[in-house]
Amino acid sequence: MAKVSIINIDEEKCDGCGACIPSCHEGAIKIVEGKARLVNALHCDGLGACMGHCPQGAISIIKKSPASS
Repeated sequence: MAKVSIINIDEEKCDGCGACIPSCHEGAIKIVEGKARLVNALHCDGLGACMGHCPQGAISIIKKSPASS
């Protein structure tokens, strides 16, 4: 089965600054309890536009099977 790209946010590194949110044109990231969270995996396009805006380097791209996204 083909895998899809999706972002992964390392909560240990995330300081909740929110710099990633404006670059997520899909609206898939929100600040929840002081940390950036992927709140809608179905909307994440997996392109990683948010990655370059994270000063903490907390965002990476991982591959998942579509059913687990």
